[in-house]
Amino acid sequence: MKNFNEIYQKIYQDNHEELEKLRKSSNKRKYIIFAISIVMVIFIIINAIHLENLGDYIEPLVVLIIFLTGLPLLLPVSKKYKHVFKSKVMTELVKYYDPNLTFNEIGLIPQSLYKEAEFERYDIYTANDLISGKIDNTIEVKLGDVHTSDQSSDSNGATTTTTVFQGLFSAALLNKDLNSTIKIRSDKGFLGKLLPNKKLLQMDSQEFEKNFDIYADDKILAMRLLTSDILDYMLTFKKENKIKFEMTLKKEKLFIRIHCSDMFEATTTKDSLDYDTLYKYYKFLHFICELNRKIYHTLNEKDL
Repeated sequence: MKNFNEIYQKIYQDNHEELEKLRKSSNKRKYIIFAISIVMVIFIIINAIHLENLGDYIEPLVVLIIFLTGLPLLLPVSKKYKHVFKSKVMTELVKYYDPNLTFNEIGLIPQSLYKEAEFERYDIYTANDLISGKIDNTIEVKLGDVHTSDQSSDSNGATTTTTVFQGLFSAALLNKDLNSTIKIRSDKGFLGKLLPNKKLLQMDSQEFEKNFDIYADDKILAMRLLTSDILDYMLTFKKENKIKFEMTLKKEKLFIRIHCSDMFEATTTKDSLDYDTLYKYYKFLHFICELNRKIYHTLNEKDL
């Protein structure tokens, strides 16, 4: 496995020139539309001044002006730029990280697999992008973007959609069936712990308990599996990235999800191969793979 700087240099040399041309072309189209929108706004304002009953038109005029000036921001990234970024940059990033993994921009995590992890309920499920294969040619894994939402209607029939989860989700197949379930969730705080729960596990690490709650069917198994090395690795990732994530170990599968924005996307506001953006994609991919490695090898070494 190469380090990120080596991967980045290779990707940059292979793709930067082509991607920058596509990105600038996409932005140029937005600038043209923005200029046309400004001209339309000026025309609307000039004509509105001559209206005798201007007061009746103020509100719809303001809405129209805001829409026109904001229109360029609503335009999506050009399909060609987005496709080239994913088919080349993301494909290479994943391949260089581990040649046994592949990136598929039209693939997705099936809903049935996400449901197995037993996170909170939701009404709507969408997913996109898929990384799959075997970590180190050993651990079978699938990971990609997932977005779940709740949908509710009021007495007037108006529908409201609220995001439940958005971020990166992974499912890995371990080589052993634990015949048990271990759930690691974000800490619910003092009030959350007031409700008695027989499955809540008290860990030796106070720092870990400030950030996470662990629920286990078999507490002895959970204590043996969740070593100080694994707990420290999870805690360090959370603190360094200031991010929320959870995990479920269920029978022979390990599920991990990270709360974050849509991953593996091309950017138009920065350089097409912005270092920090690609490094974030690399870090999150590495965290999921490395946590899978640690748990997989702990299972084998301790013969759990």
